Amino acid sequence: MKEHETKELEQLIAKAMQKSTLEKPSLQFTDNVMAALIASHRTSAIVYRPLIPKYIWVAIGVGIFGITAYLWFLLQPAPLNLPALSLDFMENNPISKEVSAFTVSKITVYAFLLLALMLCVQIPMLKRYFDKQQMI
Repeated sequence: MKEHETKELEQLIAKAMQKSTLEKPSLQFTDNVMAALIASHRTSAIVYRPLIPKYIWVAIGVGIFGITAYLWFLLQPAPLNLPALSLDFMENNPISKEVSAFTVSKITVYAFLLLALMLCVQIPMLKRYFDKQQMI
């Protein structure tokens, strides 16, 4: 019984497939889809919000200024009777003699200068790359 129903169903599907024609999309189908994708991507852009808002920075600045003003104007400084600071012990120290005798070779200086130059070139390039990634 089921075999007979499946045969009839297959014949019905075959007839329906022969009568129907292939549907073709319009010529601008790809352009329309890409335009819709770009429009939806632009609307979902992330808006930058700083981690600490401006009013918090203002409050921190006012607080630091207020504490400094309080300490500067309202507190009377007590006279300090500190002994004179002497650095004579540094003259006979073997470690300070070794540090003062240390010299850096020209190759090392050139290597660090080249590294600094490469970083100065690479940072703007990376910034431009990531800015382009966010726009897409």
